[in-house]
Amino acid sequence: MTDPGSSDVTLALAKLSEITAVRIAEIKGQLALLVQRADHSDRRVDELATRQERDHQELVDLLAAQDARLRALEADRIGRTEVHAAAGRRAVWISVVIAALGLAITVIVTLLKQGV
Repeated sequence: MTDPGSSDVTLALAKLSEITAVRIAEIKGQLALLVQRADHSDRRVDELATRQERDHQELVDLLAAQDARLRALEADRIGRTEVHAAAGRRAVWISVVIAALGLAITVIVTLLKQGV
């Protein structure tokens, strides 16, 4: 005959074994979910790092282009300043020549009037 106490122990062990198996399955599921989330986070971090590097390079390229444009504008401004200065000097010389011609014409006309 079987002892009623041993069947209770056997039943309790079977129930304990079932509960343990269910809990282990739950823990495995939770661990799998955590691993999946960690993998997703790693991929996302890699994507963000790649995007950051790309954005940084685009910004560096944009700054280089803006720097080149600024240097070209500064060179153009300096060139225009020199052109304006040269034009001003030419205007002064033209004014001096016109004044000298006017003076020469006045002197010639005066001499011609005196000689008449």
